[in-house]
Amino acid sequence: MAIVIIATLQGAICGDAIVEIKKWSYASVYGAGDSYTNPFYIPGIGAIWFLLATFWGSIFLRISLNFNKYIRLFSIAVIFAIGYYSRKLFWFPLSIQAGACATLFMYMGNLLNLTKDIIKEIPNEVKKFGIGFAMVTWYFFIKDFQSFWLVHCDIGRGIVDIFGSMCACAMVILISRTIDIKTKKISNVLAYFGRYSLLILCVNVIELNLVLWWKITDKIIIMGGTEEIRLMVIIICKLILDLGITYILSKITFVRKIFGYKN
Repeated sequence: MAIVIIATLQGAICGDAIVEIKKWSYASVYGAGDSYTNPFYIPGIGAIWFLLATFWGSIFLRISLNFNKYIRLFSIAVIFAIGYYSRKLFWFPLSIQAGACATLFMYMGNLLNLTKDIIKEIPNEVKKFGIGFAMVTWYFFIKDFQSFWLVHCDIGRGIVDIFGSMCACAMVILISRTIDIKTKKISNVLAYFGRYSLLILCVNVIELNLVLWWKITDKIIIMGGTEEIRLMVIIICKLILDLGITYILSKITFVRKIFGYKN
């Protein structure tokens, strides 16, 4: 559905809908999160790559969990290494390499789930220290950010950034749980959009390719604004637009049936 909409709208703008339909059909079949030019042209499909990577990561993790703990750790390290190093040679279809790198983080999540009862028994002082340490690490991970894009299997500065992203994930989980327990209204809003995450991803694909945010926000730079301000404005506008359209579409019976949502 998203492909048809993009092709139709871009075809109306560019004057060649057939070319656009071919391009987006190719993109949907290849399933790359971003566009590539080597060794041949690969158009990106947008944020939906995340679903494909999660699919492959789940398969790799399930296979690894069947081994004993030593072989399991080795297999996850090998899967991660294959995903990381092979991306320099060729980007495989269906975001397989992104899924391979994601396996490491999914395994960490699995370990966290297995030890949640043990974590509850840890003294509060130790917990507070751990939370503070993770929060500071997350802050410097953002402050000194260079590159860390799982969509490209790009892990930035290596182990340092992997550890920083682990702390970031832990903080996001903690904040999410706190919101869920303490503020039901915000929790319900987030849960609502979480339910329609697939619809959000499809809306994002359309918005990503039709809205020229950088051209629209040129006035910010002309008026003396910084690139950081421009980026923040773009992020806020993208969130408002994507979530707003998703909310409207989620109320349309026809759309709900297409995506398999029950009333």
